[in-house]
Amino acid sequence: MDRISYSEEYHQLQQKLSEVEKENALLRKKLEENSRIQDRRSTAFQTINVGIIIFDDNGVIRDINTCLCDNFNLKVDQVVGRNITHFLNQEEQSIIRKYINNLKNKSGLARSVLPITVNNKLHYFETLTSRLPYEMGFVTIIENITEEIEKEREKEETQILYNEYFSEALDGIVLWKETGKIIAANASALKIFESTREQLLTSKISDYIYKKDKRYAEIVMNLYHQKENREELMFLMPNGQKKILEFTTKLHSVEGLNMSIFRNVTERYKMEEEIRESKAMFKNIFEEVFEGIIIWDEKFKIIDMNKAAERLLGKNKECLIGLDLLSTLPSAKSIGEDIKPKLLNLKEEGQNRGLYTVKCQNKREYTQLEYRNKFNVYSGLSITTLRDITENAVLEEQLRKSSTLNVVGELAAGIAHEIRNPMTAIKGFIQLLETDVASSENEMYFTVIKSELTRIESIINEFLLLAKPQVVKYVKSDLRQIMNETMELLHAQAVLQNVQFKKMYEEEIPMIYCEPNQMKKVFINIIKNAIEVLEDGGEIEVSIKAKQDYFHIGIRDNGKGMSKEKLARIGEPFYTTKEKGTGLGLLVSYQIIEEHHGKVTVESELGVGTTFHLLLPIKKDIID
Repeated sequence: MDRISYSEEYHQLQQKLSEVEKENALLRKKLEENSRIQDRRSTAFQTINVGIIIFDDNGVIRDINTCLCDNFNLKVDQVVGRNITHFLNQEEQSIIRKYINNLKNKSGLARSVLPITVNNKLHYFETLTSRLPYEMGFVTIIENITEEIEKEREKEETQILYNEYFSEALDGIVLWKETGKIIAANASALKIFESTREQLLTSKISDYIYKKDKRYAEIVMNLYHQKENREELMFLMPNGQKKILEFTTKLHSVEGLNMSIFRNVTERYKMEEEIRESKAMFKNIFEEVFEGIIIWDEKFKIIDMNKAAERLLGKNKECLIGLDLLSTLPSAKSIGEDIKPKLLNLKEEGQNRGLYTVKCQNKREYTQLEYRNKFNVYSGLSITTLRDITENAVLEEQLRKSSTLNVVGELAAGIAHEIRNPMTAIKGFIQLLETDVASSENEMYFTVIKSELTRIESIINEFLLLAKPQVVKYVKSDLRQIMNETMELLHAQAVLQNVQFKKMYEEEIPMIYCEPNQMKKVFINIIKNAIEVLEDGGEIEVSIKAKQDYFHIGIRDNGKGMSKEKLARIGEPFYTTKEKGTGLGLLVSYQIIEEHHGKVTVESELGVGTTFHLLLPIKKDIID
């Protein structure tokens, strides 16, 4: 064997060393590549969006990624090395054990859905499991599909409910295409359209429309514009029957199909029409009835009233509805006639009635109303009715006064002449005695006797005025002149009583046709009474005004005034407030004014005074 030189041996060693270094470099590169692959695998394992778990045949966890730990609110180091069943409840532990045992006997991929409770809430996880080589156990990919299962379950439940609703609904349900062709209909729809299923499924909804008029065209246009609508139309059924159907339509409602829900409202429509007619009838009766009707609630708020109530109260309904009834009704003439206490006690009494005398808005005179109140007539609403009985009351009063006047007239006719005859004899003998036995001592007695006899004669004359009609000759006269002459006659008496006259005449007043002496008698009676009531002096204001159709003469004093009870009896025969009065003076005055086709009204208030209003017609033909 040839011997190798040292240099050659060194060269071979260097060559081998170089080859070893190359192999080492390749090995390092391969190791680094393997490390990078391992890092990528580890990163992918931990960052993938699905859960991955590696466990052995006994169910002990060998590895698990972060995604799956997050699902169970756990950390990796809390899980690895522990059995899967450790994190489950008892019922779920048996399910997992059975699942792992089944895996041992299977090859290939195993797919399953497992129910697992997480944070006291049941979740569903889909698993895909494969066996690892070399008896390394199993790897499972786990995905939480709870939301998908719940949606699917809701969809199934909705479908079941829809099917039940569709078949069992009392309303008719029809599904139809864009062409109008009917695809499906429930039993109620068949009944409403009086058709068999075969007839309905070979028809269009438009085939049943009674009139395809302008309104029908508008309904169709609005439906395609708004995608849904609710309308009523007349439909004609195959058997010739007409029905009014209320229908609600929604386009593309069920799987691309249009849905219409129908309800037969023919009977309801007839009932509503009858109710409308009844309501209109009762509304007309309510508005046109002669009695005023006011409807109010438990808080006395006015809810409604009719035209008669508006007329009686002198106000429009729009101004009164919503207001308090107690504050709206005018005050009564007297406390005893006030309706308000009756209204306040109505709840206890249930109903009550009475007379109510008021001065309504825009009216000078008092109006006498008969009222009836009834509590809780309907649904918490109570009712008050008012009837104007002023005319009846006036007629009754006139009849009463007329009856009294007839009695007075008959009395006057029977006794006036009987009284006058002895009065004439007494007066003659007094005059004879006065001439024979008159002296300064008894002169005063004769004066008093003659004065009283003159007064008796005056009363007899007033009786005779009532007993038989007087022939009256009307002449054109000046009211101002008649009034001035009257006040001149009473001037001395007024001065004695410290009474002042105040005249308020209009400058231009037309002439009046009247009987001047009778008119003067009226003025004397009223002004004389006014002077006598002003015991401590005062003022009498006399005004004369010309209105459109009548003269207005006002005679006002600022005396003590009268109560409402006394005022109501003014003008009655023999009624007087004076100690020596007969009550005939005003009665005669009233009669004179009535003969002149005039009217007398009196206003009086205690502590303020009394005013007589005399209304006389201007035109002559009214008197004639």
